[in-house]
Amino acid sequence: MQTFNGKIVCPRCDGNGLVYKSRVVELDLIIYICDECEASWKNEELSLNEFQDLSTFLEDKGLVNMDVQFIDLGYDWKK
Repeated sequence: MQTFNGKIVCPRCDGNGLVYKSRVVELDLIIYICDECEASWKNEELSLNEFQDLSTFLEDKGLVNMDVQFIDLGYDWKK
């Protein structure tokens, strides 16, 4: 994984965004989200083959992005 100032660079948007860790309260689930393109992953293994757009991920779970509560767990999740 590529890093920038100790933070993980999004493999989808190739350096335009950084990935942060977040908890989706309604699902009690940890996900990883790009702050630029909103690609999301369900685990720490960030792969171009495994991402899903955040809105699509939430819709698949029966949620609407605007109604979801996220708890930001920060950018420094991978040391």
